[in-house]
Amino acid sequence: MAMIVRLKTTHPEYPDLSANQPYFVIGIEADDFRILNDAGKPYLYPHTLFDVIDAEQPADWVAELGEDGEQYAYPAALNAPGFFEDFFDQKPEQTAIFWHELNKVLSHAA
Repeated sequence: MAMIVRLKTTHPEYPDLSANQPYFVIGIEADDFRILNDAGKPYLYPHTLFDVIDAEQPADWVAELGEDGEQYAYPAALNAPGFFEDFFDQKPEQTAIFWHELNKVLSHAA
């Protein structure tokens, strides 16, 4: 099970996304979707850019609502504060955890 979205239309601010391309949602942060873009980077994008194809969130996601009702949801292994900052700083532990989790998502979707 994986949450899947599709970009509604190309957008000049987001040249690393392709229209009509389905993307697996890796997590949700303040209602924005973290997806693996066309350059292979797990960036956050406004949820309004996408149509939701499959809204089912994986059972292993830790989900919570913020003070204003915004949603946060990630697999438990990616849910630590500062995880993606460490990933983008190329810290070995976070890099290995991220790719392991992504491979699990892709293997379940196959």
